[in-house]
Amino acid sequence: MINKRSQKTWIFAAFPAFIVVLLALYPQLSFWAAKGGDWQGAYFVSNFDEVAYSAYVQALINDKPRKYDPYLASETAHESFYSIQFIPAYSIALPAKVLGISASTAFIFLTLFSATFSALFIFWLLYSMTDDRLMSAAGVLVVCCLGAAVAYQGEFRAWYEGNFLVDYMPFLRRYQPGFAFPLFFAFCGSIWKSLTAASRRNALLFSTFSGVVFSVLVFSYFYLWTAAAAWLACVYLFTFLWGRDLRDNLWLNVKVVGAFAVVSLIPYFSMIADRSPNIDQVQLLANTRTPDLDSPSMITGILVAAGILVLLWRRRVKTDSPAFFFGLAFALTPVVLFNQQIITGRSLQPVHYELFIANYIVLAGLALLLSLFMRDAVTGIYRAGSRPMLVIICLAATAWGAWESYGSATRNAPFAELRDISIPAIRYIQEQEQRTPREKGSAVVLATNTGTSDMIPTVASLRPLWSSHSSSVGSINVAENKRLFHHYLLFAGFTELDVSEALRSSSFEMTAALFGSERALPSLGRQTDPITAEEIDAEVRLYSDFADNFSRSSASNPEISYVIVPINGEPDLRNLDKWYLRDEGTAAGDFRVYNVTLRP
Repeated sequence: MINKRSQKTWIFAAFPAFIVVLLALYPQLSFWAAKGGDWQGAYFVSNFDEVAYSAYVQALINDKPRKYDPYLASETAHESFYSIQFIPAYSIALPAKVLGISASTAFIFLTLFSATFSALFIFWLLYSMTDDRLMSAAGVLVVCCLGAAVAYQGEFRAWYEGNFLVDYMPFLRRYQPGFAFPLFFAFCGSIWKSLTAASRRNALLFSTFSGVVFSVLVFSYFYLWTAAAAWLACVYLFTFLWGRDLRDNLWLNVKVVGAFAVVSLIPYFSMIADRSPNIDQVQLLANTRTPDLDSPSMITGILVAAGILVLLWRRRVKTDSPAFFFGLAFALTPVVLFNQQIITGRSLQPVHYELFIANYIVLAGLALLLSLFMRDAVTGIYRAGSRPMLVIICLAATAWGAWESYGSATRNAPFAELRDISIPAIRYIQEQEQRTPREKGSAVVLATNTGTSDMIPTVASLRPLWSSHSSSVGSINVAENKRLFHHYLLFAGFTELDVSEALRSSSFEMTAALFGSERALPSLGRQTDPITAEEIDAEVRLYSDFADNFSRSSASNPEISYVIVPINGEPDLRNLDKWYLRDEGTAAGDFRVYNVTLRP
């Protein structure tokens, strides 16, 4: 039988988990409520890159190979970060295939999975460290709900600056880092359990579990496994310095986890060596040794570390307390993450640490700081007034999480609507293709709306002429991506004036395609030079030259089979009509689909 203490513990664990799940699902629930019976099956997207991940998952559901580019609808010769980080993709695709559901539906369930297990594993970690249920419940809400704010994103930055890079709850981005994010905290909890274990058997058991989880993280998400390695290095160092009684368990853990790390990292780096030659440019790998001193998460972590050291100075905590050096490890890990390039000379979009893991690591450290601050150093009992304070923290964190969730649901609703109403047109083309299968390759589709174009591979095994993620796998280089974008602009009816106005108004998709994502969003890399008027004029001239020199050979590379246009506000297709014949078109929901053939 489950004793009463265990029952109460699970109640305290379930309560914050329920809140996190409700906040996580709110955007989808509000979208369903708005759509009613008109819902076509789209999942609510809160992060720009989620459609690329769902496209890859749908390809696996459709029995495509691991090394596959859903935006070119073809197998790749080299590895990509999709094919290397394959565990989340297959963990979603295989059950989806068995259940007969689409990637869109699977991603809705993934939100439920990620929110639930993230909350539970964070609770397990904090409860193992603090042995206090209310403190752990409050910590779950702090960690899950304040991630965007600590990274200076979401509603906080929107209120202060009027713009932001991400909103909502960044850890829920599907499937990176959403799927493996709970495992990061499971890894942290198992390390704690192994180092503080009273018996060698338990130390070995939890060390083995830690090694297995680390291996899964390696093939799940680069920023999670490297963050786990950096955090573990901090834990090992501080345990060696101050945890004299834990050193036997420490050496055991080093050997076991180290063995698993070696076994997993050898094939991992072998796959990295076989990566596409275009990946480094697409993923903005930079050669630099410049320190990063202005990371919001790192600054917050340093303040948390200072708070822990103040408690040490005031003798509120002892150096041999595992909570002390684990708290320091959580607080100072971002210093390593944002400055490892000083030693390695390599930096790969460090903003991903900021958004998806460093902020949450720091918040776990903050939860430990609160526990140490509220607890009497001698008796271990929480001080008077601490319980009401924890309740207030729970309410405040929940309120902020609700504001983040509501803001994302409201802000992204028009884009969700666009993706949803695009589905009937994409499905119509898929049905046409199933009736008359092609001998070679997949049909190429021109969707004159970029939101529709990006959604195509998530719904069907079709190739968009161009989309915002065409180069994400690394199958094409920057020059080819720009050529396809010019091709798309020309056939979609964009004039030189349209391109110029979009660039001058800082349209992300136009700017990213022509200048690179690091110029469109400087925070993605270390490029801070603003785009000048002269550079914009030069790009407009390049597009004009492309249009002037366009030929039948250009029009057939690749050859288009279908065109999707909105029924209301159909664009100017005169450039398309120069090279292709259109049929009368078929209405599919809010869009019209033309079957086109190349002119003789």
